[in-house]
Amino acid sequence: MVSGLVLFNRPFLLDFEKRCGKSYEIERCQETISSSSTVTSSLVPRKLRREIGARFLVSIWVRHATGVPRSPSETEMGRPARFIPENKDGVLVEVTVRTIGARALLTPGPNPRRFNEIVAGVMGRALEVSPLELCAAVWVANHAHLLLVVHHQQQLSRFMQHLCANISKEIGGRVRNWRGCFWERRYDAIVVSDEPEAQWARLKYCLGHGVKEGLVESPLDWPGVHAAGSLVHGEPLEGTWWNRGKEWAARNRGLDYGVYDFATKYLVGFAQLPAFRHLSSEEYRQKMAELVWEIEAEGTAKRDGNPVAGVKKILSQNPYEPPTRRTKRSPKPLFHVASKQARDDLKAELAAFLAEFRIASEALLGGNLKAAAWFPEGCYPPAYPFRGPPPPRRPPSPPTRAITVPKSGAVERGEIPVVEVTAQLWGEAAEPRCRGRPP
Repeated sequence: MVSGLVLFNRPFLLDFEKRCGKSYEIERCQETISSSSTVTSSLVPRKLRREIGARFLVSIWVRHATGVPRSPSETEMGRPARFIPENKDGVLVEVTVRTIGARALLTPGPNPRRFNEIVAGVMGRALEVSPLELCAAVWVANHAHLLLVVHHQQQLSRFMQHLCANISKEIGGRVRNWRGCFWERRYDAIVVSDEPEAQWARLKYCLGHGVKEGLVESPLDWPGVHAAGSLVHGEPLEGTWWNRGKEWAARNRGLDYGVYDFATKYLVGFAQLPAFRHLSSEEYRQKMAELVWEIEAEGTAKRDGNPVAGVKKILSQNPYEPPTRRTKRSPKPLFHVASKQARDDLKAELAAFLAEFRIASEALLGGNLKAAAWFPEGCYPPAYPFRGPPPPRRPPSPPTRAITVPKSGAVERGEIPVVEVTAQLWGEAAEPRCRGRPP
């Protein structure tokens, strides 16, 4: 007999019963299962079994009461549901994306200036397409780390969709001449708690790339795109975005054009961590300088007198060969926190989110189309648009330089336009909802 059974997420189920306008006898169902020696789907009322799925309800009730894991075939989804906690000031998220087979396709060689120009330009355009706050960005040989402040999942999805797609086209297709998949899988996004210690630890981890591996002596020496220099000196990254659509149209018309005729320069600024917004710009830069010194000191102590690999060796990597050493494959944590209390709070919020998502999903798969409105806010229901505020309208194509052909026949080209992208928050204007599937 299953003793001490507690109805999992009982307030939501009772609210579900009220919204449907039907009586599913939730209380009687709980008592019946508690007094039964064998837990089966037949113990759940027929009406509730049709609407939600009795096997699913029984499995989560038993799992919550006895700790027995449920069968993956019953309730597990193909991919983990993407979850962003509710916070009016935004949530810090650490995003990691890795190249296919951990190959060094993101090595900034042989031309670091061109590589950095492309990557920074794509980041600038992505921030314009999906405005959010960028706190740090580090691009190393086979993966990238980003610290972003978002308000809901659609912000992050639109930003990463544009970023990953265009990096694979520009770096993979044009620079590396790579054919096939460029990224190993979908990006990993891990929520960071609002504790200052947790956010500082994640920033230190990101900025320490290149130093902790013994490749360079300082984060400022990394030849690729690295946020350390911008955070210490307060200067934005400068990149270029090429409008390939206009280039294609010019080729179809038989026109000759220069490399930068359809280009726009972007100045990408970095925002302060949410837990350190009370600091002035000068104080924040001073803390960044102290953090860089700390990373340099720890790297020196770790090398124990051995020299670093150096920039020349970094740029000489063969981007097409798989890594000679086994790459790190540690389990991904649910959250980055500094205390057990913060982890328990985030786990509880995630459990309520998943319970509501799975109940609505089971009802939708069972043929109840009204269940599309039961999904929690801030999620992507299966084959339905995002549940949450609509995204802003996609911005128009950025301006390009003016090109004139006077009577003399000499082509005159104007200055390349410059677009400054600073820390931005999600727009409040209600626009038509985007119905494209998330990346």
